[in-house]
Amino acid sequence: MKQLFLSALLLISVQSIAQRLNMDWESTPTIHKITNDKFLKESAIIISEKNQLELSKSLNNEIVYTRRMHKIIRVNDEKGIEMYNKIKVGFGENNPITLIKARSISPAGKIVELKPEAFKDIKEENGSSTKIFALEGVEKGSEIEYVVYKRQRFVAFGTEYMQDVMPTMETWFELVSNENLLFELKGYNGVVIEKDTLQNSILAYTTNLPGLEEEKYASYVSHFARVEYALAYNLQEKGKDNRLYTWDDIAKNVYKSYTTFSEKEMKEGKKLLDNKEFQNCTDTKSKVNWIEHFIKTNIVQQQYVQAEDAEEISFIVKNKLTNEDGIKRLFALLFTIEKIDFEVGYTTDRFTKTFDFSFINPDNLTDCLFYIPAIKQYLAPNETFYRSPLFPANWSGNNSMFTKVIKLGTLVTASAENKKIPVSEAIKNFHNHDVSVKFNADIDTSIIQILNTFQGENMANILPAFILLEKEKRDDACKETIRVSEKDEKIDNFIYENNDFKNLAVDDKPLKISATIHATNNIEKAGNKFLFKIGELIGRQSEMYQERERQFDLEIPNAHQYTRKIKVEIPA
Repeated sequence: MKQLFLSALLLISVQSIAQRLNMDWESTPTIHKITNDKFLKESAIIISEKNQLELSKSLNNEIVYTRRMHKIIRVNDEKGIEMYNKIKVGFGENNPITLIKARSISPAGKIVELKPEAFKDIKEENGSSTKIFALEGVEKGSEIEYVVYKRQRFVAFGTEYMQDVMPTMETWFELVSNENLLFELKGYNGVVIEKDTLQNSILAYTTNLPGLEEEKYASYVSHFARVEYALAYNLQEKGKDNRLYTWDDIAKNVYKSYTTFSEKEMKEGKKLLDNKEFQNCTDTKSKVNWIEHFIKTNIVQQQYVQAEDAEEISFIVKNKLTNEDGIKRLFALLFTIEKIDFEVGYTTDRFTKTFDFSFINPDNLTDCLFYIPAIKQYLAPNETFYRSPLFPANWSGNNSMFTKVIKLGTLVTASAENKKIPVSEAIKNFHNHDVSVKFNADIDTSIIQILNTFQGENMANILPAFILLEKEKRDDACKETIRVSEKDEKIDNFIYENNDFKNLAVDDKPLKISATIHATNNIEKAGNKFLFKIGELIGRQSEMYQERERQFDLEIPNAHQYTRKIKVEIPA
């Protein structure tokens, strides 16, 4: 989808200009002085990290980036040495490494530089390539330094992260272009932007950043310092008064892409809707629900499909296979045939980063939603295991870019609208327990009949396991879901109700799973008295303890609630 508005950007001339960052290492390095006592308590410290993207032309006269990276790390203890003694750098056929070197500097100043044969190429399980190297002469207090240059395909926008799990003394990012191409940068979480108008080089930097570690009930990546960049102007073609693209331009392209169909495609779509079950759908909601369930259960979606026409309707219908854009086109086609008005929108996972409508960065158009005004519901076309009105909770409460349809007589177009994705109410998302307890004759075993009821997001998170798994594995998943103790329990008599994707909608039937638990760990005997730990029937609770002071505010994907009804029959 992001390629829809990029084709015109490639007709540009590029000529190298001077950069401001020195991307090579010092010929006579010395150990850096660190004054921050908190940093010295960590296993490792990133002394400096520099990243540079420079626009240039390849031997084939194609526009590419030359990426340069220079990093210095201090290791303070054995854990730090283990973390950074072996380093991996990814590369590929289209982004080859053109230079790589590494060395270690001991506290006494001894320098050990790796020889070329020390850098090994390995093939990862996912098919990607990695250059790996192990540093020599590393001891406590040593510094590890390496420099990497590689070619990278040109994209007009992107995101660079400038923080790490280890504390960082300074981080730099430089984007080097030419006088005709003007980029815009925006920093987040403490990143400072500095532009040099003479050289057309833009710097982003941070200093003295603490290391960030994941915490329960908090977003993580969204707190990292980062800079986002986007190509804004091509002075050679459009001049400084005309942006290359705006949100409105993008919205128009998105709308056109998902509403323009040939007669052949319309006929293909009508054949799919020539279905007795669909003919029984008499209102918009039932039609939308049928179309969604039909597509998500009959068409396989893959991230990459090796076919040039993978997004064509004829290919999709014939092969029952397509990519993410193909799925969206099929939804749009069937909605168009049925005259169901819809708006297409994009947002981000707010646990990764919030969507900033004030900065035009198409790199943030990651997660797609359709909005159906007639029923005021959202639909996530690419989320196979969701059904409208549910969508991933990590998108809720976030800003978005939606195509607002504009009709002027016979003219129909679209503009961009900043829409806040709604947050689901707690009452619509629950996980309830209904528990009934009896005891055996010896009062050494509690016989627990437990019913778990799930609805909304709580249902969506676990439903695939209770639909797709074979019986034995499904029962194992049920045991992990329904158990009331971490200790061994005998669980049997599994019963599943409404474990079908059609029952996923909030207004429909909840998922119910029940079983019988035979537990002995919750009963204790003291003389002629018995102690039954009724509190354990509430279910396992999240452990919130941590050694370090908490860094982030509490945040959960969605509001939800729990109800526990517990009935215990006391023996005579």
